[in-house]
Amino acid sequence: MLAAYRREFGCEGLFIGSEAGFESRLAPESGERAELISSLPWARQSWRGRLHAIVSVGPAFFAARRVLVRERTELVIGTGGYASVPPCLAGWALGLPIAIHEANAVPGLANRLLAHIASLICVDSEETAKCFRSGWFVSSRVAVTGTPCHSLAPRPAPPEDALPNPPFRIIVLGGSEGSPWLNRRAPEMLGELRRRSVEFTVHHLTGMEAPDATQAAYDRAGVSARVEGWVADMGPVYADATLAIASPGARTLAELSSAGIPSLLTPLPGIAHGHHSANGRLYSVETGARFVGEEEWDSTELAGWIHSLLSAPEVLRGIGQKMRSRAHPGAAEAIVREAEKLFGRREEAL
Repeated sequence: MLAAYRREFGCEGLFIGSEAGFESRLAPESGERAELISSLPWARQSWRGRLHAIVSVGPAFFAARRVLVRERTELVIGTGGYASVPPCLAGWALGLPIAIHEANAVPGLANRLLAHIASLICVDSEETAKCFRSGWFVSSRVAVTGTPCHSLAPRPAPPEDALPNPPFRIIVLGGSEGSPWLNRRAPEMLGELRRRSVEFTVHHLTGMEAPDATQAAYDRAGVSARVEGWVADMGPVYADATLAIASPGARTLAELSSAGIPSLLTPLPGIAHGHHSANGRLYSVETGARFVGEEEWDSTELAGWIHSLLSAPEVLRGIGQKMRSRAHPGAAEAIVREAEKLFGRREEAL
């Protein structure tokens, strides 16, 4: 979004994030300025961890406020998660317009709280918009913009007569943190697929887990696989992929839509507010992607489903087209344009 603001309006900005989050690495790697505050996570924490998270809000609020004042900030955009709460609260206390973006099908705790002070609520889909438009929230404050794909340009649709052929390329994605579940289960299931004489290769990203154990599991299963931990540039990962096996994080789904890759989706257990399950079920209904909960995972059955799908290239192509139709290639630009409207509204109010 910072890059979109520069392109659209020539404005500069910076990223305020948590010292404990991925943003401490991602923002500098993408060439953006980052200010890190001592905000701590709430979700998936013990009572002691949640107590520490509550205590951290005060110092993080004042740290964020100092940054906003020093930078002469005019607008704060929150993207959800615990790290967005102190900067948005600090901006609101300073009288700045607050915009938030909700990428998930069901709003998280941070955005549900911040919606009460936000002048603009941007969401990924109409289903998410309904969550905010119910109750006392004003419909005019909600805009459907889609979710930005930070590291992936839209992949053009293949020619009408282009159908997937072996060797197929399967990618396994657990999101930025990775999925221990997929790291264990995917090699076993794809080993079963290999025994069905399907020609394919695998590119598996393990996230925060070291890739060695997963690579060894593929080797034992006789599957040709390249296993890595975390990758900054996702473009080559998605390029020419036939099928994705992925955790349905909001931004992963946005990228899969942009690339038009048919998918098998399985949630990461323990994700706050069931975001992955809600995302995956909605996405499955809209696109034809397969959603499988942890309790429903059956390696033999899923290998058979993938075998059938790869044997029906027209069906595979159709799912890819439906996924591509859900993409929002101009999401970042849409968000910043909606945000700029806030300044006009404020001038009219004055």
